[in-house]
Amino acid sequence: MSEKEFLSLEEVAEMLGVTYQLVYKLARSGEIPAVRLGKLYRVSRADLAEYLESKKRETQGGGTCSVCGEVYRSRQSLQHVCQEDGCNEAICNDCWTRRGVRKCIEHGGAVK
Repeated sequence: MSEKEFLSLEEVAEMLGVTYQLVYKLARSGEIPAVRLGKLYRVSRADLAEYLESKKRETQGGGTCSVCGEVYRSRQSLQHVCQEDGCNEAICNDCWTRRGVRKCIEHGGAVK
């Protein structure tokens, strides 16, 4: 028996281990590509796989600030690095700009 090409929101939620409400919200907003048939939504397996892959790339692109510990989804928020020689620990824009921190916690940087 071949797999169905389109999944219900309930099936998507079960596959991902999340609530139906979350999947419904993502489908209604257009974040997860879905086809609306009357009152029902359907998600193609291919679109779901592409959506999950894009989310994985976003997550891998980010990182954690070595000062405040905040997790960022984008490397753009972590453009600065510790100024200690040889250290390349990321520092978020907020710590760098607003707080004036130039070193990671390990090298004496602290959130003011």
